Formats: sequence, structure tokens, C-alpha cells
Amino acid sequence: MAKIPGKARASGQPAEATARKISVLLHLLRSRRIGVAFIQKQFRLSERQALRDLQELRKLGATLGFTITKRDSAGNVELADFANRPESLGAGERSLTALVLELFKAFGEPLAPFADSLVDAQLESPFVRVVMPRLEAGSAVATILNDLSAAWERGARVRFRYKNKEREVEPALAMVRSGRYYLVARELGAAGHGWRIYSMDEIRGPVRRCGSFVPKPPPAEYVSTDTIGWIKHEGKKQRVEVTVSPKLAPTATSRRWQAPQETTQHPDGSATIAFSVGDVDEVIRWALGFGDEAWVSAPPAAVERAKAMVAQIAARYSALPRS
Repeated sequence: MAKIPGKARASGQPAEATARKISVLLHLLRSRRIGVAFIQKQFRLSERQALRDLQELRKLGATLGFTITKRDSAGNVELADFANRPESLGAGERSLTALVLELFKAFGEPLAPFADSLVDAQLESPFVRVVMPRLEAGSAVATILNDLSAAWERGARVRFRYKNKEREVEPALAMVRSGRYYLVARELGAAGHGWRIYSMDEIRGPVRRCGSFVPKPPPAEYVSTDTIGWIKHEGKKQRVEVTVSPKLAPTATSRRWQAPQETTQHPDGSATIAFSVGDVDEVIRWALGFGDEAWVSAPPAAVERAKAMVAQIAARYSALPRS
């Protein structure tokens, strides 16, 4: 999402400014607040450009039924409400509204009220649709998410068990990645700055409130838009390369999985994508999602780890009874 002056976008890609504004709006929907300085840093904008984006979102909000406040003394703006029904929309606005609606639906139960507010907009079927697994209402993760959301709304710290350890945290925001829900929060008593990412399906309730706190925005790396390399891990990041077959290369190389990724095209049509990650398993799992069309090719330690994981998978299938 970083701004690259003068770089033409590929056919089919949204305009950079449009993608940037949608990202800011989704951040506001998740956390209700965003700092102007954060927008500047995240998208490499000047203060004037960041304020202009916010003003254009306010104009869109007048049509779609949401309000973004003016900048406060701390440099933050807030999503004040999102309750009104949209008025008559132009063709361009219908397209953008339809895309936002699809994103709301993909997020699931927590954004259902926002999605409901757009239903009466008489939207045309959108050309671009975002398809994700939707959160099952009443499930364990939905219950955890609702409890965390209610605590966040009231500025309350919470306690829960995570990976067999009692945690006390200050919830900042919820993220959805590949259909899985995560909590970004600052853990009290943790080493360093204390910011952590928790998988909600590993949080064991009940979620109990335990005092109040003044919300702080997470560090930029904890709200990264990267698909790969966002998992935090102690120690230095390392370079891991994945080679994709000629059949898969056009698909894999047409996407930006990580901001610093490096892609090398090979004469036979295959390609190698290099990632910088703290968790090698994250890359291996991604490669396995493409079956035998993608494989970890470097460094040797990562290749051996991938071989071991594949062997474990094969062993599980071998243990199944023959039909």
C-alpha cells in the first residue's frame, strides 16, 4: 500500500488512492479511531494528503451514512456513527458501496449492523466480490469476539487463558486473516512493549474484565496488511524462498503477498518468491496450499522443515483405513 510516485497500476487493480481510503475506513470500523500521523506513516503521505483523504471519506460518509470526526488534540479522528440509510447513489458510489458491503459480510457477525445499514441502498451486483469464510453466530470464537468487543467499547482490560497461561491485556483491535480471527492487544507484564497477536480460537474463556485503560494505537507492524510475514516471532527474520511451477507462476506472482517480497522469473516459466519472515512454518503452510505446484526451495533448514511437515502429513494419510 506504500505510495510509489509515478508507478502505473496494472490493469484491474484499484486506484492507489481508492485502496488507501478503503484501508483507512476499514481500520476505523475495526478500532473506531485512527491517528493522522499513523496514516502518514502507513502510506507515506504528507499531513496535507492524509487530511485530504479523511475529508473525502467524510464526503462519502454523508452519502453512505457514517460520520468521521474532526482531528482532536491528540491527532486522532473517530468513526462517530454508521447508522443512517444511504441516500440515492451514483454508479461509482454504488460500486464502492457494494465492495464495502462485501467486506462487511466477509467479516461476519461483528459488522452485521453496518451491513444492514447498506442493504436498502438498492445496490447493483458488484463486479468485485470478497469471498471469505464467515463467522458462525454463537460459536466459541464469536462469543470470545463479542466479549472482547464489549470490553473494548468500555475501555476495559480483560483476563483470559491463552496457551495454558493466564493473560491480562488491553484489547486494541480485531483482525480477520484468511477467515481466522485475531486479537491485537498489549499484554501487561510482558517483556518489551508488550504488544501481542492472539488467535481467538486459542483464547479460553470466560473473558473477564479487570479494570480500565486509556486506548493506545498498536505499532504499525501489528496492523500490517501483509498476507505473509505478519506472524510475530522472537529472533531475527530470515529469508525463505518458495518456487512455483510454470502453471502456478502467473497466479502467484500477480499478487503482493508481502511488501518486501522479491520475485525472480525463470526461463522455464516457473518463478521464485522470496519472503522475509519470523516464522518459517507460516511460509510452508502457504506453499502447501498450492499442492505440488509450490515448494520451499531455500534455505536448506527451511527445506528440511518443509520435508518433515510433508512427511507428517503423509503419515496421517497412511494411517487412515483403506476403503
